[in-house]
Amino acid sequence: MSIVRFFMKQAWKAIGRADTKRISTQPALQNTNYESSIPYIESINPLHQLNLYYPYGYDMNKNGLLPVIIDIHGGGLMYGDKETNFRYCQYLACEGFCVMGMSYRLLPYTDLQGMVSDIYNSIHWLEKHGPKRGFDLSKILLTGDSAGGHLASLVMCIQKSKELQDIYKVEPFKSNISAVAISNGVCEMHEYFSYLGRLTKLVDKEIVSMILGKSKKKAAWKDFMNFSQVMAKTVSLPPVLVIGAENDPFFRQTEWLMENLEKHGSEFESIIWTKQDGAHLGHVFHIGHYEWHESKITNNLMLKFFKKHISA
Repeated sequence: MSIVRFFMKQAWKAIGRADTKRISTQPALQNTNYESSIPYIESINPLHQLNLYYPYGYDMNKNGLLPVIIDIHGGGLMYGDKETNFRYCQYLACEGFCVMGMSYRLLPYTDLQGMVSDIYNSIHWLEKHGPKRGFDLSKILLTGDSAGGHLASLVMCIQKSKELQDIYKVEPFKSNISAVAISNGVCEMHEYFSYLGRLTKLVDKEIVSMILGKSKKKAAWKDFMNFSQVMAKTVSLPPVLVIGAENDPFFRQTEWLMENLEKHGSEFESIIWTKQDGAHLGHVFHIGHYEWHESKITNNLMLKFFKKHISA
């Protein structure tokens, strides 16, 4: 293991400890139901499991099928699982949605193709088993934060391109994606950790090495791992909501995402919190701290965006 990779793993362990402490002090949401740790493929790997969330008291026979939000957690592609956004997913469900959040294998134990494959496998499981639990697969809403935003941007493009499906070795799911929300997305691999100064190039090189995996430069996805690269393989994309904050150290990535969407000619809207709004409004604040006033504003605006595009 390289020294750079070692220190990256230690950093994510520290973030994990901080997340555990944060979650333990947050108010619980009582007005949702959920199913936990459901395997989506035959595997003993706990990262091949998903969680399902429902509004409290939801009865499919009485209330009918509900729109589906699929959430892809962040964590720099090296950290996190289905529990990372547990409270956030509960919040979305209590607003009248069926929600699915999956774990997926992480770097360096898989590569980018492996992560995309896991996400597709979880959605294929939902296609098969979701409708009898109340999930309306004709109304799919996709969201992801940070590195999960990167993966969400890949999925929405792969879903539209046979060439990309072949590159990533996945079968598209049957339904269209109605809309996508990308929160503080880190969708370009260059200057991935730009705020690290001199270390940026070293860390970027290590991340790319892990993303390419054992195939290294022969990996089929070598030239199709950034949103700016995969968007060129699609004629049209679903409507996108970009959520960002100027106090986010990754804010340049949010700007790149909007620039690329504009270049592609895609329909998109944005919610951008400024520096003057408060230093606490940083990277994925509205997911990690769903209970904050500004988080509720952000998340409710996202849900309003989703509802607009499923009723259109």
